[in-house]
Amino acid sequence: MIRSTLSVFVLLAGSFLYSQYGTNSPYSYTGLGEINFKGTQINRFMGGLEIYNDSIHANLSNPSSYGTLKLTNYSVGLNYRINHLKGGEVRKSLNSASLDYIGVAIPTRRFGFGFGIIPYTSVGYRLSHSESLNGEEDVINVFDGEGGVNKAFFSLGFKALKYFSFGATFNYNFGQIIQETGRYQNQVSLGTVLENKSSISGVDLKFAAHLEIPIRETMKMQAMISYAPQANLTSTNSRRYSTQALSSATGFGERLEIDLAAVGLNKSNVRIPNVVSSGVGVGKERKWFAGAQYTMNGMGDFSHKFLSTPDVDYQNGYQISLGGFYIPDYRSITSYWKRIVFRMGFRHELTGIIVNNFGLKETGINFGVGLPLAGFSNANVGFEYGSRGNGKESLLKENFWSFRIGFSLNDRWFVKRKFN
Repeated sequence: MIRSTLSVFVLLAGSFLYSQYGTNSPYSYTGLGEINFKGTQINRFMGGLEIYNDSIHANLSNPSSYGTLKLTNYSVGLNYRINHLKGGEVRKSLNSASLDYIGVAIPTRRFGFGFGIIPYTSVGYRLSHSESLNGEEDVINVFDGEGGVNKAFFSLGFKALKYFSFGATFNYNFGQIIQETGRYQNQVSLGTVLENKSSISGVDLKFAAHLEIPIRETMKMQAMISYAPQANLTSTNSRRYSTQALSSATGFGERLEIDLAAVGLNKSNVRIPNVVSSGVGVGKERKWFAGAQYTMNGMGDFSHKFLSTPDVDYQNGYQISLGGFYIPDYRSITSYWKRIVFRMGFRHELTGIIVNNFGLKETGINFGVGLPLAGFSNANVGFEYGSRGNGKESLLKENFWSFRIGFSLNDRWFVKRKFN
């Protein structure tokens, strides 16, 4: 089973690395793209809560969870998203699908560790607008973007005391973002296209501590704090001008590579902000849990000079998450439905992105169920309804439905057999 499961994980990781295109949001042209990963499906369905730790699930957002893990865990998440865009006379629906995360978590006698790949951001947009030149000739401006940044992570967690655990995650960031700006004039066969390409790499860290205290015989309080310090990534850049038709399949003209080394832009720094999260929750073991979390990000310090965008600025942001779960009867033998985990959550976020002088906000409501499989494994299925922007003040209104499915598969390693 172990060998076949790992083979599936390798195949999924390979297809992900070669086909990352996890968004079609017009707002993915800001920053390093749209932030995709906001926890496993279990976290997502509770509004993004990172507080809750148990012994059979890997909490990829909270490295301290590896310290309490009892079983080897394989986790993978997928999503399908429908975007409805509205702004002025624009009405459009777009679909996208992507892999959310893939990870392996392994407990040992003294600590737990894990590794995997997550999509940190995705870029995927195509925007255009027309204008009149001298009141006669129409000009079309086209803006395209694709790519994103991935994280290959390694996490380590320790249970230091009976009720206290801590951990850290090491992330290696890699990926490529391509932005194209094209200008096409009526009755001119070829337009002018500027292409900027940024290949990003570098490391960042995250630290977390978790406290679990009994407050009654069957009730516990869980509290968490995490900190991801500011990090500097490296961007290797290229730029070229070309002439081509509006439909690139029609034909290309000349291409001119720009010598960025001559102006000191062949390499540049990308500063990603620090993030601090804290939360607390209370629940009855294997019955219910409810919690709240507050996350602050220093998005005001974000910087990527090579791909800077006009009319876009950054400020510090925050996210408020509320959520929890309920299990009717986890010990039920006669009813499968009573062993299902019902999850619900809400989140509200000030993203820290300022578009046309207005801060971009995002709100989401989540529902999900955990379906028991063989042993302690389970499938987690649910959806999120959210909105971004407001359709006014020069901002597009974006409503979206995300359908998500995740698998948490468990196995037992490093246990000596008593019988052959």
